[in-house]
Amino acid sequence: MRKRAFIIHGYMGYPQEAWLPWLKTELEERGYLVSLPAMPNPDRPTIPEWIEFIAKIVGEPDQETVMIGHSLGGQAIVLYLEMLGAKDKSVGKTVLVASGFPTRHSPEDAEQRAEGDKVLVPWLTVGVDPIRVRKAAGKCVVILSDDDPVITVGEATAAFQANLGAQVIIEHAKGHFNEDTGLTDLPAALRAVVG
Repeated sequence: MRKRAFIIHGYMGYPQEAWLPWLKTELEERGYLVSLPAMPNPDRPTIPEWIEFIAKIVGEPDQETVMIGHSLGGQAIVLYLEMLGAKDKSVGKTVLVASGFPTRHSPEDAEQRAEGDKVLVPWLTVGVDPIRVRKAAGKCVVILSDDDPVITVGEATAAFQANLGAQVIIEHAKGHFNEDTGLTDLPAALRAVVG
């Protein structure tokens, strides 16, 4: 069975952003069938629309399926995995870059963290059943940067380790792993997928 990888970009992201096309090419050269879709309404993503879209493109997940998410795309993957876990299904591996773990913040805390961005509030107030996610995620690797302006590294590390038993890799000075940092490749993500 052929290995499949699905790369999900984040909020206001797109398939040609930063290191995403590089990773797609690198995985294809290693025999993976790679999907790097433009997510629906990237400037106003909704949880139901993104989860449904991911479920549709993946179809039937299996141990040769790898899920890779950047930023909000990673959170969408976690929510998708919760749905899979509820159905006793799983993928082989999950790699999340610059993502937070859905921890069900209070509406007030979510408003503050979203800094007035109403699109983000539902994503910050949603929570997941970590047991279902863990069951569905396969081997989970989380890649964070020590200077990410969006993700609180200590908080994200603790949440992913406690809830998913994830391996957390801290990169130095990679920001939010987007074009603002001029990042065009991400070897740590490639190693996490193929390793």
